[in-house]
Amino acid sequence: MLHPDQSSAARRISDLRRDQPGDPTLQSLLALLSAKLELCARLPILEYEAKSQGHETCVRAFRRLAEVERESFNEMLVCLRRHLDETSSAASTCVAAKGE
Repeated sequence: MLHPDQSSAARRISDLRRDQPGDPTLQSLLALLSAKLELCARLPILEYEAKSQGHETCVRAFRRLAEVERESFNEMLVCLRRHLDETSSAASTCVAAKGE
């Protein structure tokens, strides 16, 4: 299930995508994070459905996949943060150099 902060995270992702259209790496990171966010929201539903139908092997698989996806989502968030820090730092350097 989506947590309240996940839906606001999705809005922030779309804001970043709109604000930085010329950065293909950023666009790739945001697209991947959006897809992972949707998958992370969907997996508990799939787990519940499998459980209600008595498919315990699938329940365990969905649960493991949800854990792996959350970990990889968090890794991609770290990557996004670094990318944003690096690009904003480079942009600040360019602006400072133009002002000299």
